[in-house]
Amino acid sequence: MQRVVTILLAILVMYNIYAFLYQDSLALLIGSTLLMPMIGVYYGFARKWEHSGVDKLVYFAYVLGGFADATIIINYKNNGELTQITLACIVHLVYIIIFQKEGTHVYSLERKNLLKLAIPAGFVFFFFGFVLLKVIPDTVFLITVLYAFELFVLVVLGYFRPVNKKSYWIGAIGVSLILIKDVFYSDYHFITQNIFVHSLMDITNALAYYCIAWSVAVNQNDKSSVPNYVGIVSKFLKFLKKTNLVKFFALKILNARYQLMIIYRNYLS
Repeated sequence: MQRVVTILLAILVMYNIYAFLYQDSLALLIGSTLLMPMIGVYYGFARKWEHSGVDKLVYFAYVLGGFADATIIINYKNNGELTQITLACIVHLVYIIIFQKEGTHVYSLERKNLLKLAIPAGFVFFFFGFVLLKVIPDTVFLITVLYAFELFVLVVLGYFRPVNKKSYWIGAIGVSLILIKDVFYSDYHFITQNIFVHSLMDITNALAYYCIAWSVAVNQNDKSSVPNYVGIVSKFLKFLKKTNLVKFFALKILNARYQLMIIYRNYLS
């Protein structure tokens, strides 16, 4: 059934692109509203419709995502972009909570982990700071700044998920595609209004949230997957051992004790 839903999702994306190219507002509204809930349906079949805490959050995120996509089409009183970005912030906050429930903790004891922070930080703050903020309307300025910060947190947590390899890489691809999708979204709505860019936005948007749903479902189905707290503690202890911090502080304490004894004997006794 998951394959059937995946095929339907691909057809729905092509349908949305077709509806946009021919400026059929009603068809586009229907297709855009159905996209995110359809991904939620895929997740439901992947999880055999379990309803744990994480599952409920996933279902909520994809239903809310459907409303978010609909608002940009309806554009009620020209507030479509503001409403969509606001709802997208809420959706991403739900994803952040989901990743934390999986046991994601950001720690950087090895040099290779620095890239997991540097890449999204450089991308988000360069694009939003030097490109997007110069062209966005004042009505969405503050919410866009909040969105940029939240997006950075989401991507970092996606890169640090302590889960099995399949779930990890699918999730990492998903959050990376969100970055690319936001570039297309920003370029279309605030810079070029190019139809081809809008089509790329539709495709990357669907792929991004599909990958996240897939990765979370894989992890939830893996009964052996638990937060790697032991591994984190072990790495931290090895880090302390390699840097001789324990010996350093022990010597400092002994030296301080020795100095206090001298002061006591010379001045207080």
